[in-house]
Amino acid sequence: MFLFLSISVNAQNTMQSPTYRATKLTEWMKKDLQLTDGQASKIQDINLKYANKTEEVKNSTVGKRQKIQTLKNNERAKDAELKQVLNETQYKTYVNKKNELKEKVKEEERVRKEGY
Repeated sequence: MFLFLSISVNAQNTMQSPTYRATKLTEWMKKDLQLTDGQASKIQDINLKYANKTEEVKNSTVGKRQKIQTLKNNERAKDAELKQVLNETQYKTYVNKKNELKEKVKEEERVRKEGY
């Protein structure tokens, strides 16, 4: 039983790892933004860099307000780097999808708070 729990926990940790998140995001971007192989390689590096930064912030002991500010700053920096790699159409699609996702998360949070 312990072995099963250990494997399960390790699998969950792998799924939540910065490398996993960066790879999944890059795969989505490659498909939906029709990245070239050269773009995909650069995007993977950027996604991994910021996934690692996000993990560092999550694990830090600074206050919630500071974490939120750091995450926002990281998001702006990441977007600036992505803008240098993506063409205009790709970047617009990326921003639109990101905004849609943010709205969806806000709505889910609102519904959760209301108890529905």
